[in-house]
Amino acid sequence: MSVTLQRLRYFLAVGDELNFTRAAERLHISQPSLSAQVRALEQGLGLELLRRTTRRVELTHAGEALHADARRLLEDLDHAVARARRAQEAASSELRVAYTATVGYQTLPLILDELEARAPEVRVSAFRAWSTQVSDAVRNGAVELGMVREPEPADDLESRTIRREPLAAFMSARHRLGDLSSLRIADLEGETMIVVPKELAPGFHDRILDLCAARGFAPTLIDQSVPDTREPLLAHLARHAELVFVGPVSMASTSWEGVVHVPIADPDAVLGLSLIWSARGPSTTAALAIAAAGAVSERERWLG
Repeated sequence: MSVTLQRLRYFLAVGDELNFTRAAERLHISQPSLSAQVRALEQGLGLELLRRTTRRVELTHAGEALHADARRLLEDLDHAVARARRAQEAASSELRVAYTATVGYQTLPLILDELEARAPEVRVSAFRAWSTQVSDAVRNGAVELGMVREPEPADDLESRTIRREPLAAFMSARHRLGDLSSLRIADLEGETMIVVPKELAPGFHDRILDLCAARGFAPTLIDQSVPDTREPLLAHLARHAELVFVGPVSMASTSWEGVVHVPIADPDAVLGLSLIWSARGPSTTAALAIAAAGAVSERERWLG
């Protein structure tokens, strides 16, 4: 049985017009070609669908039945294709982003605002995770774009640094350094620091320790993931006047009663922030977000 969608469409047009000339004009093909295709359909089905005379064209009983069913079939097909296209368009307008906690204080909102201004049709879903979890989510396709501090190089990921952010020391207002207007990394010698876990945020963790090592000391460390620090970080600092956390200064955009931040004056006391995406290339929406992040970075002079 030689039935194709094209032949059904040709037959439907002839059945609508009951005239090969008008049907051929409607389909933008030649009349001989149309006649040959309809004849091939009849031969393939073993049915006479049209009764042709020198004066007119009529549908046979078999032709009338096929004409009605073919119309429904092709309309259903057109609707199915339209639904598939809408689904693809919806998927292509979604952006899934994973980000680390400190990115959410300032950087992420500014980038998402810029993206919304540039591409309001893009729907964004974002979730917070540790750096290594963000990288894994990009690798396995759970998200199209990641935002992490000091990412480790990886062959299967592309990255772009969009911000080098000054660091600050966050501590209780009761801490001995809490009333300073600024300090240096060397001033933290002998202090007990809360740090992000190395296995979950290796770049961030190592950056802080490297800054200390360059000044000739290693601080006493408390891992942020140990049981007694699982309350919110700023709340923990407020309760423990002996502790310090070194992080990006943008964290100060969220205040906590009893917690102060002291900017660190050393020129090298900065923390990199990068976008990461699959080495296979960014999705359409990820590319839009990367461009938006670049524009914000330039406007805010994040790399200056």
